[in-house]
Amino acid sequence: MPDPPDREFIAALPKCELHLHLEGSLRPDTMFALAQRHGIELQRSDLEQRYDFSNFDDFLQLFLLGLRVLRTGEDFTDAIVALGRELGEQNVRYAEVTTTAFSHHRRGLAMSEYAAGLNAGRRIARERYGVDFGWVIDIPREIEGPDSRFTLDYVTGPNAPDGIVGMGLGGPEPGNPPEPYAPLFAEARAAGLRSLPHAGETEGAASVRGAVEQLGAERIGHGVNAIHDDEVVELLLERDVHLEVSVSSNVALKVVPDVESHPLPRLLAAGLDVGLNTDDPAYFSTTLNDELELVANTFALTRKDLVDLQRAAFRASTLPEDRRRTELAALDAIPV
Repeated sequence: MPDPPDREFIAALPKCELHLHLEGSLRPDTMFALAQRHGIELQRSDLEQRYDFSNFDDFLQLFLLGLRVLRTGEDFTDAIVALGRELGEQNVRYAEVTTTAFSHHRRGLAMSEYAAGLNAGRRIARERYGVDFGWVIDIPREIEGPDSRFTLDYVTGPNAPDGIVGMGLGGPEPGNPPEPYAPLFAEARAAGLRSLPHAGETEGAASVRGAVEQLGAERIGHGVNAIHDDEVVELLLERDVHLEVSVSSNVALKVVPDVESHPLPRLLAAGLDVGLNTDDPAYFSTTLNDELELVANTFALTRKDLVDLQRAAFRASTLPEDRRRTELAALDAIPV
């Protein structure tokens, strides 16, 4: 019988993460330092209490605080470098990180400064920690409607940051279905970007169907509610759509009542292409290593199962084919 995965095995595993929000990666030390930089009054003890939230409203307030402290290009660089250090310590080789340009534009940040901050942070993270980043710029559907072209024009324009790999659709799903955004995603795909929307997190399988059929989604952020509709499951299988699953996030935001109720085993048993992610790791007090350990212990996953989750993520990424082959070969060499 093969050895079960332990922390040492998990720590050494080469990793890829595809669903991670930059604005949700600010650990208390980073948040506090940025707040002090900008004279935002914030007690360290109060800040740490904010990270221990029990409902979506508290989570939202913490997320909004994170937006408040990201005011300059230097702030973005520092946040990205801190994230790069954290991922490098976990042997994460590559991450596609979502960030919401419209939210920062709306607060008055010059998009040239935003791009410069992302570019500098990406370069430093690679040089210091060996972590490569690709950017997913998402449309925040609750504040940027389908008639706006801001995000589309930014990600396809000459002033976008280096390393953009796709356009996403984030924000609350209820009352904001994906279908009206179809023309914007068609243009993004025609420009060579991947369609990478959130769907099926707080809405049902119909949201996933809309994202796949109307937005041409190649990956779905979350997508866990697809499991409740056999036809949508079949659609995902036919189109080879990857699901970016984030277990701790789903528990924290009450998508599922507890870890044991999470549909991850059902998604895998259905043959769906699934990777494991952290979503907002700082705010959910998790890491990719933690998530792998959590699912291994909860669902009795084997070493091979964990390797397969990473293999699925690398395959679903936008890495160049030669780099993808290198990373997959490293996984193939791991004894399971």
